[in-house]
Amino acid sequence: MHAPGGVDIAVRGLSHTYATPDGPVPVLEQVEAEIAAGAIVAVTGSSGAGKTTLLSVLGGLERPQRGSVVVGGLDLATLRGDGLAEYRRSTVGFVFQDFGLLGSLSAQENVELALTFAGIGMRARARRATALLDAVGLAHRRSHRPAALSGGESQRVAIARALANEPSLVLADEPTGNLDESATEAVLGMLTALPGDYGCTVVLVTHNARVAARADHRFALRDRALLPVPA
Repeated sequence: MHAPGGVDIAVRGLSHTYATPDGPVPVLEQVEAEIAAGAIVAVTGSSGAGKTTLLSVLGGLERPQRGSVVVGGLDLATLRGDGLAEYRRSTVGFVFQDFGLLGSLSAQENVELALTFAGIGMRARARRATALLDAVGLAHRRSHRPAALSGGESQRVAIARALANEPSLVLADEPTGNLDESATEAVLGMLTALPGDYGCTVVLVTHNARVAARADHRFALRDRALLPVPA
């Protein structure tokens, strides 16, 4: 169980470059950021600015190439193999623009799958998944597969799945990008309630200024640097 309020994050001199056939392409250069535990942070920027790369590094999907990223006192550059997998499983919950649900599984089974990977027993998985789907208002839809759900419902299932292993950090990549206005508002309400309800720090990337305005703090990625946006 994580301490209430999520984890703090310290990013120091983070630089990241991708190799391409045309040569190296830097996407992040000397990025600096301090994020307090329990904060809701929005990162904006144009396509290709490095927003998803930043989330990938924070989430342990990519290791910091240069600089340091410390999450809840844990230096991600020191993690390898099983340690990195354990960090992703126990500390981070991911929410994606395209929901990332498996079409062959019901809403309940999609949430339970995250718990299966964590080695949770069948009855405990079922109880936890049912409780989370109830919390996002979808207990009555738990037997439905993604094709039978609306975009907003699918994203609420994805949020339930992200919370399955009690993460202290939730990373959301354009979580409202495929949603209409009503569904956007519902999903935003859930994401902004996570620090208080589930003890999470929330970092989301978005193109939507209205979505970003709901965060406690805003940053913009421009010219490979992360710049604070005044309130």
